[in-house]
Amino acid sequence: MHATDDLKIGKLYRLSFPGIAARVIEPPAGVQVGKYPYLVESLILRSRWWVNEQGEPDNIYSPRVILMSKESAQAASVAGAIQA
Repeated sequence: MHATDDLKIGKLYRLSFPGIAARVIEPPAGVQVGKYPYLVESLILRSRWWVNEQGEPDNIYSPRVILMSKESAQAASVAGAIQA
C-alpha cells in the first residue's frame, strides 16, 4: 500500500451519502491490492468496499469517499488556530 496524504488508515471520512461516514481500515493479510488499495468500512451501511487514492469506489453501488482539499484543510486549521 502506498502512503499518501489523502487517505490514512484509521481515519474517518465523509461519504457521498449525506450524514454517513466511513473509516479506512487495514486490508486483510495476504490480499493483493491493485488500482483500489484502500479498504473502507461503514458500520451504518454495514458494508466494506475498496477505493483508490481519490476516494473513488471500485464499483458503482458503493459511495464515494469525500476528501478534504489541501486548501480547505489549511483554511480549517487556520480558522481553528484563530478561534483558540
